[in-house]
Amino acid sequence: MYSLLMTAEAGAWNQPTYSIGADRYLEYTNKALIPRFQSLDDRVIEQLKAMPTLFTYEKFVRESAQVGRITQIQRNSRDIRITLAMDSSVPLITPERFEQLYRELDISPKFEDHRTHWAIKEVDLGEVLKSAGIIAKAVLPPQARPPKVFISYSWDSPEHRQWVAQLATYLRQNGIDVILDQWHLWGGADVPAFMHRSLQEADRVLVICTQNYVEKANRRAGGVGFEHMIVTGELMRNLGTDKFIPIVLESTSNPPRPAELSTRFFYNLGHSQEYLTQLEALLRELHGIRTPLPPLGPNPYA
Repeated sequence: MYSLLMTAEAGAWNQPTYSIGADRYLEYTNKALIPRFQSLDDRVIEQLKAMPTLFTYEKFVRESAQVGRITQIQRNSRDIRITLAMDSSVPLITPERFEQLYRELDISPKFEDHRTHWAIKEVDLGEVLKSAGIIAKAVLPPQARPPKVFISYSWDSPEHRQWVAQLATYLRQNGIDVILDQWHLWGGADVPAFMHRSLQEADRVLVICTQNYVEKANRRAGGVGFEHMIVTGELMRNLGTDKFIPIVLESTSNPPRPAELSTRFFYNLGHSQEYLTQLEALLRELHGIRTPLPPLGPNPYA
């Protein structure tokens, strides 16, 4: 089986997240399959994340389809929000080639390609793509789960929010599954619940330590204060954790940091000559790539 996501929104699959109306879920899905997937509970979500996904566009958009995976699913009463990751080993499928595969992919040529929807198809996507000469092997193996990172920051200014979004985009482009309020929160969502869940689910947390952030964290003010209470609680439970990484933006010997993080190793992403070096070091850290130790030689005096 595979998931088919079709949209009329040009460029949608180049973004980290996408929202679709809950009423469009399971349209053009075989009726026998619907009971297995309609609950969208934790078990179903894991099934959907495990199967390959074909991200496509309605016919008039004329953009190429892509193959990937759904990495996160959130649902409210009206919408389903997904986080997605593309499989770089599978080439883009041009609109012309995609249309030639409708029959094999179980896509209706009359109405389905003119409708934004999410369908589950009882078709071996890998076999179809191999038979079409798009991939060499019929196997679309699960992608390794990317590191999940939550970014905690304060809304200091529109420019600062844009800078944070640019950092998050860079990390996503380089294999990091970033959780960012600008992408993952929508109207009516429970903000404290989002913060708590995101901090718990993340492998690492980047704490963007501006002066405003530090003041709010130390005073336990607003959303920053709520997040930092969770951070403090986890640090107290596990003093040895390296989950929380301070990111500073000032080139001083003692840049501002919340008291609980003042002794933690930090990365400086301020506007300095070391910016690219620090950014590369942060990316390597998030991917768990350590600098290899040189071999231990013999004692020259033995």
